[in-house]
Amino acid sequence: MDRRNQEYDLNKCVEEYRDEIIELAAQLVRIPSENIAPNGFEKACQEYLCGYLKAIPGIELDCFNPMDAEGIETHPAYRAGRNYADRPNVVATKRDGDQKRSVIFSSHVDTVTKNPVPWQTGDPFSGKVVDGKLYGRGSFDMKGGLAATVMCLKIIAEKGLRFNGKVIVESIVDEENGGSNGTLAARLRGHNADVAIIPEPSLLDICCACKGGKQYKVSMGGTAGTGYGGEQVSNPVYGLGLLAASIAQFEKNINKDIRCEGSVYDGEVNPRTVILDKFQAGDLEPGGNIGIPDQAWFTVFINTLPGFTEEMTDREFNDFIDDIVDKNKALFPQNPQVTGNLRYLCPIEMDRDHQSIHALVKASKEFGLNNPAVTGAKFACDGYIFDQYFHTPAVVFGPRGGNAHAQDEYVLVEDLILLTKIYLRFILDWCR
Repeated sequence: MDRRNQEYDLNKCVEEYRDEIIELAAQLVRIPSENIAPNGFEKACQEYLCGYLKAIPGIELDCFNPMDAEGIETHPAYRAGRNYADRPNVVATKRDGDQKRSVIFSSHVDTVTKNPVPWQTGDPFSGKVVDGKLYGRGSFDMKGGLAATVMCLKIIAEKGLRFNGKVIVESIVDEENGGSNGTLAARLRGHNADVAIIPEPSLLDICCACKGGKQYKVSMGGTAGTGYGGEQVSNPVYGLGLLAASIAQFEKNINKDIRCEGSVYDGEVNPRTVILDKFQAGDLEPGGNIGIPDQAWFTVFINTLPGFTEEMTDREFNDFIDDIVDKNKALFPQNPQVTGNLRYLCPIEMDRDHQSIHALVKASKEFGLNNPAVTGAKFACDGYIFDQYFHTPAVVFGPRGGNAHAQDEYVLVEDLILLTKIYLRFILDWCR
């Protein structure tokens, strides 16, 4: 640590900003930034954050549209089909000293929608604090973590803390629903560092690995009507219903005798989760017609582990579908169609002995986490953009809370204070 910082007690220093940390997180939650692919509504929240950052002395600020990043449309990680009108990325940089070391804190500002509603806690965008929990869509995933990283920049600037390096804090659009183009754009824009810390909700686990995954849409046509006039009808729900009901067994099958030797996921029970999230058939409008639907479909997200490729996952799921169809041909007058609904999110794993992991463990212990777990995240995220395409180690480390993508989402307020202390200590130790 720079000797010029020795006069500062970081614990006391951050406590002075306690109310402001909580209020910033709450204010970000109060401004909706829903991702409704292919569109997104992050603009108002990003404009607020941009204004907040502009008031911090010594900050370089870059607010830009992802499509303005040179070479993005020809990059292999780019996925077409999203609309980026009024969806700016916000990247703030603070430099000091010789800049030999650098770190980027990468958060996404977009959230899933407020659905399902109603929330028992009231307005999904209330940002209210009750019994130590800050409620609202995006509080846990991941505006709370974003607020903690932004406050690190403010504390450094206002307290005159010194370091030798470059600190980047970014607020990215379009991470949800398999976006990733926002994260890609910031890398192509030149905002890169020696290590990336992603404040996704890891429950205070230090995650040197992330799962991957892909969402599939399974659809099948039928013959609409009732058959009352003697017409030949075919109901796609029977076949699709059997496939959907078999997803639970599919999940058991892919977790049977699974081996993750050498991985932080080794020994985890059922490490490959499968989420059947949507099923639709027929006229769903109020007062809709009674009759056999002409189309039925469902979507399912399948988690993968480090070492799994998209091709392996495609083959695994298609073989499962083909096997059920072959054994139940009477239910499948047509073959179901299986398509990738979102891009493949690559699983990643970095060396758990990396210097950044040791630095985060050390910082965590300083502020009361006696035995911080070094493990793997339970979910997929944009970390693969850093790891796979820009050779940047990516660590997931964020707060505790609950109900991500559900009603009554919340983040623990004390974790936002704690993470600000840990992130700040990491910055001063890493960039020295």
